[in-house]
Amino acid sequence: MKLLEPYFLYAFLAIAIPILIHLFSLQKHKTVFFSNVSFLRELQQKKSNITKLQKLLLLLIRLLLISAIILAFCEPYFSDKDTLVKTKQIVGVYIDNSFSMEANNDKGQMIEQAKNHARSIIKAHKGKDEFVFLSNNLQGKHQRIIDYNDCLDAIDNCEITPTILNLKSVSTRFKSITKNEINTDVELYLISDFQKTTTPLDLFLEGSRLKTHLLPINSYPQSNLSIDTCYLENPNHTVAQQETLYFKISNTSNEKIQNLTVKLFVNGKQKALSNLTIEAESFTEAKLIFNNHNSGTQKASIELSDATITFDNRLYFSYQVEEYSKVLSIHEQTANKSIGSLFKDQIFNFESKNIGQLNLTELLEKDLVILEDVSNPSTGLINSLKQYTLQGGNLLIIPSININMASFSTLANALNIPQFTNRNTKQVEISTINKNHIIFNEVFEKQVKETTYPEVSLYYSIDNTNSSTEENILQLNTKEPFLNSYKNGLGNIYLQTSPLANSANTLDKHAIFVPLLYNIANQSSRADKLYYTLGKDKIIHLAGKATNRQWILNKVEGAKIIPELRTVNQRLQLSIPTTVTEDGFYKLTDGTTEKNISFNYDRQESNLASWETEELEDICNKHDRLNIWYKEGVQLEQVLKENRSGTPLWRFFILLALLFISIESLLLKNWKQKAQINLEN
Repeated sequence: MKLLEPYFLYAFLAIAIPILIHLFSLQKHKTVFFSNVSFLRELQQKKSNITKLQKLLLLLIRLLLISAIILAFCEPYFSDKDTLVKTKQIVGVYIDNSFSMEANNDKGQMIEQAKNHARSIIKAHKGKDEFVFLSNNLQGKHQRIIDYNDCLDAIDNCEITPTILNLKSVSTRFKSITKNEINTDVELYLISDFQKTTTPLDLFLEGSRLKTHLLPINSYPQSNLSIDTCYLENPNHTVAQQETLYFKISNTSNEKIQNLTVKLFVNGKQKALSNLTIEAESFTEAKLIFNNHNSGTQKASIELSDATITFDNRLYFSYQVEEYSKVLSIHEQTANKSIGSLFKDQIFNFESKNIGQLNLTELLEKDLVILEDVSNPSTGLINSLKQYTLQGGNLLIIPSININMASFSTLANALNIPQFTNRNTKQVEISTINKNHIIFNEVFEKQVKETTYPEVSLYYSIDNTNSSTEENILQLNTKEPFLNSYKNGLGNIYLQTSPLANSANTLDKHAIFVPLLYNIANQSSRADKLYYTLGKDKIIHLAGKATNRQWILNKVEGAKIIPELRTVNQRLQLSIPTTVTEDGFYKLTDGTTEKNISFNYDRQESNLASWETEELEDICNKHDRLNIWYKEGVQLEQVLKENRSGTPLWRFFILLALLFISIESLLLKNWKQKAQINLEN
């Protein structure tokens, strides 16, 4: 037996009080006169001995009574452990309040069970310890040490949130909060369904000595269907253009799903649907085809029906449809007729300008700039093209027959592309087409071998720079490039090594010429992402620049939020506030410029696989710092108290004190009755 409060042992000095009373009794004796006392002597001696024995017995009972009360105040306990917590602790309590905890089991809603467990934990430590409350929200007001009442309020106010938090991050955050509490013991309680996606195995295997308690809450075995991702094949969108939407759907159940209906809505109207079959514990990728009928922002969503888990049944996305692609061709002497004829299509707004008539500020408005047959680009044009590509513009460079190598070298250095070296006039031909390049998507339906290729009689060799962004599109039979693509900032640069002239090559006579330039014009690097993920995409980048006006982010009929905005690398950088917790369409505006953003819930919890109870037990048995608890309510509170302070014995000593009081009362009553009987006799 050990004592939690041994300083109460000083109270044993109070035992001297009944002893002194016994030794120095001030009881008064009455003198009774008898004519002859010889008959009383024997009886008097006998009664005197009995009275002394009674007083000693009464003294012993009272001493035991006082001792039992004192020991009860010392909070005695019994434990098999060598040491128990005697000083103040800091106790961390984490409640997993993600979407998976919204489910029900045979005991009700899992989040409510978690809150009840948390209340039992802090009650077990009430009056002795301080607390740190953690949840998936990671609110600033909880990132500190709090008392019992504040912790209880935090538990009561804990609600379901879309934010997903890795349990290893919870452990790391708790250590960060308590790192300055050097001489204080700390321990952490994790209340969760312990999904494998958020509970990595290294959480248990790490070398930390943090004492951690696991309180698993298990749900019914559940299946789930989820729309995981989607993307549009073409990054550039124009009116009347056919769109192909690719998407992925997962099935986590152990049953095959047949005839699953997936619907596509654009601006509130159904545009397409598909019936799918998904194997058990698998996924499928499919596509939907539709047309753009209107320009402007398109608010779209892809949806399925699954009553089990609903947060991942819908995926929102938005994109911008332009009336046409804006193409500008810059020439030095005469415009190429083939380029002009190709871009007469109504989906293009085509302009061809002489370099001397060019307004450089117009470049930023164009989707594609073609630098055609310009032998000596000016410094101003070079700087403008650099800014244009950095901000996401697409540039096609077609060299002149008589190019100024020095001027082109300056342009190449500014755009981070290879320089032209040698001018070659030998007869070659294009021999290899990179059909996997993005600009050839759906151009080649079958891998048919070409019978003829464009012939080339004049081309320039380029430096071998080993650029990490270089992609070969067309290659000559000399293994030299005819057309390469490069990245500069946010923009794409397409570098052709041969002039577009009959004396240089026959490209404009070949069938590949039209889809080649057509797709280059439709490749937009300025488009924003289709959607962002709440809790994961904390900083997003949008096309445009920050202004001096105040930007406001809000959902339709929702509260207005003022986000943190700034311009970084020619893009608008937006920090997503933690107050954005609902999926759907949001509008970002400064009063004049308006952008639409789509947010979706994180699909990480769509996979409901959790650690089994047996698995958690095995892990805890291998690590002394880990404990697992299954009790609930009062039983959980009691077992945690015993774990902290051993098996308490104070109740036993209170009962023992009550027993001594009862014995004393019974003895006194019995002696009084006997004395009364003797007196009557």
